[in-house]
Amino acid sequence: MPRPRTPLLDRRRIGAAALRLADEQGVLTIPALARALGVAPSALYHHVSGRDEIISLMREELALEAGPDDWDSSQPWEQALETWARTYRTAFAAHPGAVPLLATAPLAEPFMHAMYEKVAELLLTAGFTTGQVMPLINALESFILGSALDLVAPPVMVSDVTRETAPHLSAVLDDTPTDHRRAELAFDTGLRALLIGFRGFLSR
Repeated sequence: MPRPRTPLLDRRRIGAAALRLADEQGVLTIPALARALGVAPSALYHHVSGRDEIISLMREELALEAGPDDWDSSQPWEQALETWARTYRTAFAAHPGAVPLLATAPLAEPFMHAMYEKVAELLLTAGFTTGQVMPLINALESFILGSALDLVAPPVMVSDVTRETAPHLSAVLDDTPTDHRRAELAFDTGLRALLIGFRGFLSR
């Protein structure tokens, strides 16, 4: 059978379908992706070398959805990091099911290297040492990923609490939002605490 004049697949379509599949099912396999695209698994290998390259395409698709990397490394480092954290969180929050896969695969893509280069330069210029920078990035990124998942969690995460069995927790919950503001308040509070903590490393 001759090939169609218009290709059924391209790298952008593969990346978008893989991101959607991982988001919906939490896993990614070549056979499942081929079924989602309506092609034979062998057809994928005309465009990608394997699963690792598909994950790279997923990251590219996520970056395209997130829009341009608009944080300015010439800003004060706290302000620039806050902008990066909020943009990063929003991008991952749109695909919570894919977060475990994207967060645990090695970063081999040049555009991802460029992003982390920008963050590393920002922190080194601010006065952090080379030994401090990667742990700080990892700490912030772990918080961002957890916060992205929190955006799709139920507004009320602790239930059936009574004043008789847990009076202190009950008082705290009474003063905690029970809608989307809970996740936003947690993110704002955590990000502020992290940045304050980061600042403490500069005086050591």
